[in-house]
Amino acid sequence: MVQRSSDYIIRASVRSIPLSAVAILLFNLVAIPSASQDLFAEDTVNISAVTVTAPASPRLSPYTVVRVEPAIMARHMGGDLAAMLQSASMLYVKRYGNHGLASVSVRGMSGSHTLVTWNGLPLNSPGNGYSDFTTIPVMAFSSARITSGGSDLDDVAGYIGGKVELVNDPEYAAGKKASVSLGAGNYSDYLSSAAFTYGGTDSYLRLGAWAGKARNDFRFINQNAPGGAVADRRTNASFASGGIISDMAYRTGMTQVTAHLWYNDTDRELPGPVTTVQQNFNERQTDRSFRGVVRLSTGKEKLTFGFLAGATHDQNRYFHMMPSNNGDNASTTLTARVRLAYRLTDKTGLVLNAGEASETARALSYEGTEKRNIFSVSLSARSNPVPALNLLLQVRQMAVTGIKVTPEFTAGALWMISPGGEHLLRASISRNAKLPGFNDLYWSPGGNPDLIPERSTGGETSWSFVRASREGTRNTLDITLHASRVDDMIQWIPGQSGLWHAVNLRSVNVKGVEARGGTERVIGGWKMSGYLNYALTRSVIAGSEIANDRSLGSQLIYAPLHHANINLDASARWFKAGFTAAWESRRFTTSDNTEWLPAAFMADAYAGVTVPAGPVALRSELKINNILNIPAESVRNYPMPLRTVNLKLTLTWSEKEKEHENNP
Repeated sequence: MVQRSSDYIIRASVRSIPLSAVAILLFNLVAIPSASQDLFAEDTVNISAVTVTAPASPRLSPYTVVRVEPAIMARHMGGDLAAMLQSASMLYVKRYGNHGLASVSVRGMSGSHTLVTWNGLPLNSPGNGYSDFTTIPVMAFSSARITSGGSDLDDVAGYIGGKVELVNDPEYAAGKKASVSLGAGNYSDYLSSAAFTYGGTDSYLRLGAWAGKARNDFRFINQNAPGGAVADRRTNASFASGGIISDMAYRTGMTQVTAHLWYNDTDRELPGPVTTVQQNFNERQTDRSFRGVVRLSTGKEKLTFGFLAGATHDQNRYFHMMPSNNGDNASTTLTARVRLAYRLTDKTGLVLNAGEASETARALSYEGTEKRNIFSVSLSARSNPVPALNLLLQVRQMAVTGIKVTPEFTAGALWMISPGGEHLLRASISRNAKLPGFNDLYWSPGGNPDLIPERSTGGETSWSFVRASREGTRNTLDITLHASRVDDMIQWIPGQSGLWHAVNLRSVNVKGVEARGGTERVIGGWKMSGYLNYALTRSVIAGSEIANDRSLGSQLIYAPLHHANINLDASARWFKAGFTAAWESRRFTTSDNTEWLPAAFMADAYAGVTVPAGPVALRSELKINNILNIPAESVRNYPMPLRTVNLKLTLTWSEKEKEHENNP
């Protein structure tokens, strides 16, 4: 049973899946260049009287950190984060139909095990631990990166699946820019946005706004209709969303201050499941969010200092044809964090992170407003004992209201096999904890205040290759092996009275292989790029306290054994075109793996032209989604649309006319 509110918990026991035949994806890429960099995340290099500060490359982390390519982000501008990650990463997106609630799974774990941060501010709901990726537009951030596993201990609270970091980076010295975009598609799908950016030598300002709506009565194939498969239209599925965002930054010397504000408002109908017939419970949900964060960084000689203070407030209301099922939920998180880094020697540095998060939540299923305070301290040591070797050791301890948490740690090493850093070997091990959500602790009935944190212990090893040339060719290849064990996983199970309740119930073994490859090159005036991702993830229930549990040895529900996607782009002067395809093997929908969704393959294509006229440019883009018109479901009985077409027009203005030349 699923409560359809973003602050409600999924009241279902975790299901699992048996292992299918293993298919290894083989691919060959011509590979290319990179220069080695220091591993210290915030560090200074003294050259005569000049001091330069820069973050280390994600590639130089001893654990897996992947940045989403800017070209892929640009392609998904106007869409949501869920769609971008589904087609451009190894993450599995679970979505209740088009524009429905969406969560993201990393390495086979559930969406509640994935931490989402925006400029360092956590976005997960204190209630169920989830973040709804449908309500996060790509326009709300300028860069995104993904950390697989729980190795990064810089945050206040832990996670065991992975982390998605969204950041708004200031663009100094960029001058003035403005853009207006209008889009339209099938089923009364309309989207508009506007943005203005000013980038001075030492100051930066960006203002943006967007609004969209869709009737969303798309056509789909009902495979289970009484008379056989028939075409039908979705009902009670309309969607409307809008928001505003602002980013401000100022720097002087080694000091930088940034401030970010984001208001988001979403109102959508929630279509019912499609079984033999399409069910309609007149469900509807509204989500309103306000987020704000201020960040300060400064440094002098061997010492750097950082400070973050921010707040999130989320209001969620759920409506059902039966008033007794309605929900009214609100949550607030206040976060403050301090970072202090000190270089002991030219080869060794220490970083201290201390932070506090105050979480408050209320719901109709709580007897009152629940509160929790989380304080954590982490200390990391980074060292380069020899030029080709980087070492990391980090420990963190959380102090949580009413909950005892064991210490966490990460230990890792990176070895540059080749002098220029083209070939790298990485290895890391970590132990992490995930706190139970308020729904798990206090939901009435069924909440369990005696729950303990979920625990994960695991490691990974990987090989990374990058080579680039001055002619614009760049090739990359990464292969990663990972394994972990999760204990005390929290599950909701039915009791003897029929009521569901939360318990620390199962253990899960996770192991897998990940491969990422990419190529960028210039051929006869054409800029060509291609990116390929593949993940084989076996996440199996290894232990259970349920007597005669038939799920032992089975794959977790909605955790595909295989997931792959490819992105291809080509551009020349005023023309640009691309193709995206994503494939997932079958996903089991019952814990004993007796029922499943079939393998799914979705392909999209787009083409666009840009007409420049001095400082102004008009760009038009046509996108076809699901070009093969294949029926598919991300969640059982919640169909996705058949083929759809979208057209977008964008008018841009820039002080620097050449901005349009490389952005067709």
